[in-house]
Amino acid sequence: MKHGPIYHFPSANGELPITISLIGINYCHSNYINVRNQSRITVIGYVLTGQGRITLDNRTLRPQPGDVFLLPRGRDHQVCADPESAEPWSYIWFNIAGDLAVQLLRSYKLYDSGLVSSAAVEPLFQKAIQLAQSENAREMLNVLPVLFHQIVIRLSNMVHNRNNAYSAQVEKIKQYLDNAIQHSFDSDQLCRQIGLSYKQINRLFKQESGTTVYNYVLIRKLDSAKIMLLDTELTVNEICYRLGYADPQYFSNLFKKKTGMSPSSYRTLHRDKSRS
Repeated sequence: MKHGPIYHFPSANGELPITISLIGINYCHSNYINVRNQSRITVIGYVLTGQGRITLDNRTLRPQPGDVFLLPRGRDHQVCADPESAEPWSYIWFNIAGDLAVQLLRSYKLYDSGLVSSAAVEPLFQKAIQLAQSENAREMLNVLPVLFHQIVIRLSNMVHNRNNAYSAQVEKIKQYLDNAIQHSFDSDQLCRQIGLSYKQINRLFKQESGTTVYNYVLIRKLDSAKIMLLDTELTVNEICYRLGYADPQYFSNLFKKKTGMSPSSYRTLHRDKSRS
């Protein structure tokens, strides 16, 4: 048994790649259970209170407040309240139809996760409920897939960051380097920002990241250069300056040394491949 608001947004557009026509809040009694074999829909839920018990295929998960559970279409789901929970189990849920939801979960490496604990995405779920109370069905059919995609991106980033956790000091170094990709690298400014010598910074960074500060910055700059070569009409000189290099010839030689071809050749080769 359960109770709680349900919001329905019927679609007249037939089978779309993604449709979220049902969302709601479940306030579950201790005997609540919902079973879907080879589920026709993808279900995501954000736990508000209590503890539940989720079975995804043969795995059992116990989502608690602040957790998000993800149950992809085409798999066996069982969702039930945990009778041993000290308080009633409640959660906000989306029922999502269409293959695109599964493709997104796969693309963002969440398909097999089942559960993301302590997920700071409640505002997005609450926004969906608030909008459901004021917007018409057509607008909600446009808004909800966007909210779902935002939730997936945030969850993916959380999982990635937890799997690649750095110490607070190295994370601060990395953030500085990431923010400086489009500027010339200034080791003195980095040292002032972090409060350590460059030698100390480089040693710490290499211990946790496996690469030197210089090599990390270089790889990020070259990755940005490749994107701009393929996805913009900027000249090689303009790309050089945007990445903080003052000398286009130096930049071109560096690019060729690391990739095996000049920036112009890289642009021509890979654009031709994309057209073939």
